[in-house]
Formats: sequence, C-alpha cells, structure tokens
Amino acid sequence: MISWIRRRRRDKQRAREASWVKERVVLTADSAGYLAVVFEPMGAVYEIQPGEGLVIVFEGPATHPGGVEYRADYVSVSPGLVGRMSAFDSAGDEIDLETAVPL
Repeated sequence: MISWIRRRRRDKQRAREASWVKERVVLTADSAGYLAVVFEPMGAVYEIQPGEGLVIVFEGPATHPGGVEYRADYVSVSPGLVGRMSAFDSAGDEIDLETAVPL
C-alpha cells in the first residue's frame, strides 16, 4: 500500500513537472558599478562585477515560474511557490543559492 501511494505521488509530480516551463533571465551590471542580487527566500547576496552577467533559470508552472523585482539598490529574484531556480555566472559556473558562491 505504501509503495503504491509513493508511486502515485511520484507520477503526479512527473505529470505536474511535464507542464512546467523554463524561463531564463539575464542580469548584467554596467561598467560603472556592481549589481547586488538577492536570492529569495534564502537571503544570500551575490554581487555581479562590472561588465559581467548572471543567468537566472526559473522552472515552474506557466502561470508563475519565478520573478525578478528591481529595487533601488539591488535586484531580488525568487522562484514560484512550487518551482525551482538556479543561477549561473558569466563563465557558466553554477551559483549556490544558499551561500551565493560558485559551486
């Protein structure tokens, strides 16, 4: 019975993820200064160096895979409620979202 329930939950999760979309957002810092990016809800801060960029990949439901909010002195990025988020620097290295350092 328990294995049947686990299999059913796993099948439902796969069906849900099959309808998800993947959305990429590129954030770049101009040559004059740094751009601080806050990964929500973890609260880690990553600073994009002048002239560099950061690629944020959201995976989630088509209605809201994730979001980017521009503030006065930083950018806040967060995944959707049931989605996933990952980040890559200009060199293509993945950024750990909890510590904001390259993996």
